[in-house]
Amino acid sequence: MRAVAALLFGATLAYAFPDTVSLRLHEGFWLGDFSIGPQNFSLTIDTGSFAILVKEGLYQPSESSQQTNFSEFIQFSGASEDGIAPASELVSFVRDDVKFAGGTVVNLLVGNITQGDDLPGDGVAGFSPPSSFGDDPSSDESAGQGLVETLCQEGDLSPCAFALALGKNGTGSLVFGEIDESKISGDVTVLPTMEHDAWMVVNSTEADSPMLVIDGKPFSHIVPLFDNGTPNIIGPPQQVLEIFKSVGYNVTQQTNDGITSALGTYDCARTPARFGFSFPPSDVVHYIDLAANELNRTADGRICTANVLGTSTVDAPQWLIGQTWFQGRYVQHDLDNNTLSFADLA
Repeated sequence: MRAVAALLFGATLAYAFPDTVSLRLHEGFWLGDFSIGPQNFSLTIDTGSFAILVKEGLYQPSESSQQTNFSEFIQFSGASEDGIAPASELVSFVRDDVKFAGGTVVNLLVGNITQGDDLPGDGVAGFSPPSSFGDDPSSDESAGQGLVETLCQEGDLSPCAFALALGKNGTGSLVFGEIDESKISGDVTVLPTMEHDAWMVVNSTEADSPMLVIDGKPFSHIVPLFDNGTPNIIGPPQQVLEIFKSVGYNVTQQTNDGITSALGTYDCARTPARFGFSFPPSDVVHYIDLAANELNRTADGRICTANVLGTSTVDAPQWLIGQTWFQGRYVQHDLDNNTLSFADLA
């Protein structure tokens, strides 16, 4: 039994959860409004992490907060708008009342970052599958407590599922429960995912695994991890370098805190390369929206940087599919059946 599962009994629910919550895009991250105790926070909705974490110096204990002896050291990759900067956080957990979308979860485990690097917004609200953190009665560490896991454990979110409906205009929503058919268009693709820790696709053979496609040409089978809290698409550096050279991009590399990143630049006047993914047995390619495929451009508007990069934190065949791919799609996360489904937004 996991330590986190034992902690769930400390939280209680005090409302009926709403169907839809508004989100907004800010500097590459999607933010939602939360209250913890008497304080208000804009937290990054992050399907690549698990707990609610408030960045250093912002959380103030109140009458509703209770100290615990749980702590954790957490590391993030892709914690900046360009996806390059890592972040390391020392977290001390408290219990407090968390208000989200008009309702309150009482005594939820919340991470108060006591020392660490900058994070987007006021911190992170994790929406990954439950943590597989081991149950060690002698340990003073905890992976935290997931909001969605709490809702499902208490029977207040059934089916145990949520969707991210992220538009191309900087506005989006988080939808609870079953797929909202009114928000989707076209076929729905369903992918099997891990039971714990990450929305990572699992397949029995390499031939069944998703394919990275560049400008209509299959490049390589990959193991994708869907993480809207990553601002762009991140792959293994050697593969990314090979792709950039094949499409005629100029390559630059830089090292930050021991992590090497590979970036591709190109003349903004040219048509940029298109990056997408297909999911066997279908050969339909689901591309990143072209408007989201550009990270930035120089002040004179002549040189563009691709919103795809390689970092030494990712090893082949894994790729991180970040929020640029989510834009324009309805992405359903089902914890009951361990699946991720998606379709175009209506």
